[in-house]
Amino acid sequence: MRTGPALLVLAALLAAGAEAQRPHRAGLWIETGGGVGYVRIASSGSTNVTSAPGSTSYLTVGVLLSDNVLLGIENAGFVDDMLGFFRGDTSSLAETWNLGVVVLWYPWRSGLFAKGGVGVAQGAFTFTPTGGGAPITVRGTGVGLNFGAGYDLKVSRKIALTACVCADIAGIGDVVLPSTRIDDMIASVYHVTIGLTIR
Repeated sequence: MRTGPALLVLAALLAAGAEAQRPHRAGLWIETGGGVGYVRIASSGSTNVTSAPGSTSYLTVGVLLSDNVLLGIENAGFVDDMLGFFRGDTSSLAETWNLGVVVLWYPWRSGLFAKGGVGVAQGAFTFTPTGGGAPITVRGTGVGLNFGAGYDLKVSRKIALTACVCADIAGIGDVVLPSTRIDDMIASVYHVTIGLTIR
């Protein structure tokens, strides 16, 4: 009995099936989206913690390193207009941005991936003086970390809907507010996003 041709046909069928299941990830890719988030602001020298909900958005552009690894540059932002740093204060506008390098790792031939990155982070906090006058904005710049997990749902050969549960940790440094000084501010943004990916 000749098994050689049969084995070759079986190997070709398995290869074709694996290729059909392979997510389309080739060359340059771009992803953009947004969602809801929650910010938690703390400092190394105080037990006081400030937190509030908000909205987040992002834009990522990258390249394919291998079938399982993608590299990108991501710009992500978070905005909240109900943040209070002291009792009775709910009129502060808080904005944070992260610009950095992200790596997406697809461990299996599916849309499931893990995400991690590092870059530059900035926080901007705008206050309206109690007695009126022009708004005051204070800023801080530091290091940002990004990590999370997500899933690509293919819509067509080159387009997918991407869901992600992620966290951005921004070490902004010392921030001097109108009412107080926050040493070594750390802003942690936890968010759930839905994006459109073109690959």
